[in-house]
Amino acid sequence: DMIDAKEKWWKRACKARLALEARFLEHPEVSMIDFGLDPEAAHEQIAVRLHVRHHETQLSGVPEEIEGIPVRVIYGRYELQ
Repeated sequence: DMIDAKEKWWKRACKARLALEARFLEHPEVSMIDFGLDPEAAHEQIAVRLHVRHHETQLSGVPEEIEGIPVRVIYGRYELQ
């Protein structure tokens, strides 16, 4: 049913985020790993997003997806104003 499908999706999504955190969270250019809208999708789709401070930073080994959940690199420097 629909609830089971959503629960399974969230379990996979959390597993994907944890895998990215284990691999990239300590990288000095990674500011955050979260869930959000996939900027590359034609329709509303959730992705695990890896936020990187500088566009020039090339992270090696970032998968296209984990557990069927898309992984996207988002470039941006976030500061309080």
